Amino acid sequence: MTEGSLPDGFEALEPFRAYWGVPGTQDRRDRREAAGMADIMAFYEVMIALAPAAMKHLERFALDAMPPREARLMELVLALAHVSMATELHGQPRAPHTPYPHGVRLVQGPAYFG
Repeated sequence: MTEGSLPDGFEALEPFRAYWGVPGTQDRRDRREAAGMADIMAFYEVMIALAPAAMKHLERFALDAMPPREARLMELVLALAHVSMATELHGQPRAPHTPYPHGVRLVQGPAYFG
């Protein structure tokens, strides 16, 4: 395994890691808003299928003590929450009838992966 890899069993997510696997809430939101729906759907379809296994795998680790491979997987799980907004709610990368780009910034996220 390379340093940039994910835990065993999650290799299908590797092509998405560079774009969607970012550490901050604002970064994940920015990625969703800048992406096209084809890219969002490609990630969503793979991630939604692996999400139950990913959550089961990650529940063995404390948020503040995740090994690097698990932390990268957690970032992808959190990105799923963002892309699901586009796929399940808006039907597009951004909320309908909202200006883009906009000046809204998330200035404080959760302590871990925020």
